[in-house]
Amino acid sequence: MLNGPLQLRLWGVQIALLALLADAFPLWSLAIYAMLLLAKLPQLFAAPAQSLRPAWSLTLSNLIAVMIVSALLLFHLSGGLLHLMIHFLLLAAILRLLGFRTHDLADFRQLNWVHYFLIACCFILNQSLAMAVLIFMLLLLQLSCHYLGFAAGDSRLPWKSALKTGIWFLPLWLALFLIFPRLPPLWQLPMSQQATTGLGDELNPGSIEQLVESDALAFRVEFNGRKPQPEQLYWRARIYDQFNGQSWRMSQRSEPARFDDPALADDQRLNYRLVAEPHQQRHLFSLGIPLLVPGDLRLNSDALLSARQPVSQRMSYSITSALVALPLQPGLQTSEQPSATAIAPYLQLPAGNPKSRAFAAELATQASSPQQLVELIGKHLQQGYRYTLTPPRLSGPQIDQFLFETQAGFCSHYASATSFLLRAAGVPSRVVGGYLGGEWRDNASYLQVRQRDAHAWVEYLQDGHWYRFDPTLMVEPDRLNTALDQLLSASELLRLQGNWAARLAWSKRLLQQLEDLDYYWSRWVLGFDTDRQQDLWASLKQWLQQLQQLNWAIVVNIVLLLLALPITIQLYRRWQQQRRQPVPVWIQQQLQPFARKAPPLTMQQYFRQLAQLFPSLQPEINALDQSYQELIFAQNTSVLPQLKRQTKQLVRRLQQS
Repeated sequence: MLNGPLQLRLWGVQIALLALLADAFPLWSLAIYAMLLLAKLPQLFAAPAQSLRPAWSLTLSNLIAVMIVSALLLFHLSGGLLHLMIHFLLLAAILRLLGFRTHDLADFRQLNWVHYFLIACCFILNQSLAMAVLIFMLLLLQLSCHYLGFAAGDSRLPWKSALKTGIWFLPLWLALFLIFPRLPPLWQLPMSQQATTGLGDELNPGSIEQLVESDALAFRVEFNGRKPQPEQLYWRARIYDQFNGQSWRMSQRSEPARFDDPALADDQRLNYRLVAEPHQQRHLFSLGIPLLVPGDLRLNSDALLSARQPVSQRMSYSITSALVALPLQPGLQTSEQPSATAIAPYLQLPAGNPKSRAFAAELATQASSPQQLVELIGKHLQQGYRYTLTPPRLSGPQIDQFLFETQAGFCSHYASATSFLLRAAGVPSRVVGGYLGGEWRDNASYLQVRQRDAHAWVEYLQDGHWYRFDPTLMVEPDRLNTALDQLLSASELLRLQGNWAARLAWSKRLLQQLEDLDYYWSRWVLGFDTDRQQDLWASLKQWLQQLQQLNWAIVVNIVLLLLALPITIQLYRRWQQQRRQPVPVWIQQQLQPFARKAPPLTMQQYFRQLAQLFPSLQPEINALDQSYQELIFAQNTSVLPQLKRQTKQLVRRLQQS
């Protein structure tokens, strides 16, 4: 019979599962599942006489299941297939616990294996180090339930044996992790977009401002070799090239592409590994032009990276980038001029904003090249414009109102207005969405980029290549080298959703250490993909090839010497211990395998007991007894060698008999 304490542990497992899987549940279903678990409490804490009360009937469980499943299909079908599966599994587990029959082991078996599957689902939704620790603790609780469910009723969990077994399995786990083929995740199924964070498909004057209020991580980067300068840390993610008068949108003109690896100076090439946080979209982040790209990622003609599935888990990838101007078309040489058809989409503008158009035409008469036009726009923005997270709301002709009335905005305002002026002046341009800079962590070993670092800038076309221009730096030059928190006013800082604990001096260092641990967890554990596994095998193969060139005779002799050294030391210590032992103890240890000496017996009584057991050896035993008495009572130490010799001879005779 399955006891009450076991059911209480199973109930605790389900409470923990509901908490860890909360991201997959809307508020209403979370409340329903919590109430179902609370309904189990009367059974768990009933009086002993009432502990055998009937569990929930199968009819009642089925009725509740039909109602909840119908509600999920009606109101949460858009949540995604994976979330829906998690709902069904946890619902089945809760209803099985409510209808638990203490005398039926089949109920426990079913519940047991469903719990294991749900524990794995917890790691699917969140792979941070903190979540891994919580899941491991939950797994230990579930393993204890597993043991108690099949053990005798009065059994206790053998913690010491379980710990020893776990230690023995550690090498096996490590070997499976390093050697087992890296399979693609099974959980990359269509999921809800409700948790989407990061840059969207549309950029308007308020989208970046809303994004930078979040303190959530966007990605973290570790550079191999040279670290980039601040002005090179423009992380490209989105291209917005269609303007409708209110917002900039992405087009679908980009196609899969591959860029040739040009001859570059040392300061124009970067090798780095990036760990991206889940944002439920396909776009990824990179610097400049990605040259060496992993096979499971896509690169388009705009030099933007994307994943084949929405990024629903932390994703690690390595890239080599060229920090040079991007050609309008891959393979286009600087001397070549792009066709009118290729540049036409980057000149299109909707009707309206007459003041901005007239101002752009005036600037165009003063500039002989796109670069000079950009410089003139930059000089204009340095006259009276203000950088703020809370700009006045724009209505009507937004570009005119921003440039000639409010003159206050965030990066998206300046990027949008600049791109409009360039197009109105006949220079192809587009708005780029991404992230700027980041925070160096752990003694500058890696760069941490948050949603707060989201940024928008402009790319303009000159000589068939796209060149970057950041109009925000014309208004706020410190944005390049200073954190956003230090550039905003006190009232604007209140809008930032920073971690309250990070603002306390006593906990800031602790949080930094935890973030560093979480990064290296993602870097070395979650990021151990097929490429890293192949690198490991390649390094091992190279190491073995180097071993083949060694003189193996010398190696074998060194190994044998190293093995013999501890054995020799151990034998020497044992010999020293035997020399320092008292004679009675030494004799007793030699004869102990043949006759056990009880503590009350003297050595003379022990010799007589031994003579009774082995009567044929009585002369040798008596001689040993006489030598012993002469040594102990007469203090004749000259018989000591004879005593040891007699003891060894008696031991050999006892072994033969």
